[in-house]
Amino acid sequence: MNYDHTNHVSRIDRPGRSLQAEASERLDLCPHCEGSFVYPLDWAEESSERWQVTLRCPDCERVDTGVFALPAVERLDHELDRATEELLADLKRITHANMSDEVDFFIRALNADVIVPSDF
Repeated sequence: MNYDHTNHVSRIDRPGRSLQAEASERLDLCPHCEGSFVYPLDWAEESSERWQVTLRCPDCERVDTGVFALPAVERLDHELDRATEELLADLKRITHANMSDEVDFFIRALNADVIVPSDF
């Protein structure tokens, strides 16, 4: 897919959007394709209660920039932390499984007496 730099939308400028609706917005979900892996490319504090955030959806490659209420940005940050912890737990589990397979293979090779000094 092509990376489209032209899809920049300022969400604060959308007519009819209230601050409360904006504060409850799920920034981790793509409003275009409903993908759930949206992540920030950049963010900067605009005021004590508002942040400008550039978000990218890896599913549809949409990039949006908007100004969002602090609670929505804090929820995004929390979701990013949760997803990172989940990925690290998966990595640890997979690494352990792979190492267990390697150890089992080595034990079988030792038991079959097929390992010689030149293997090291």
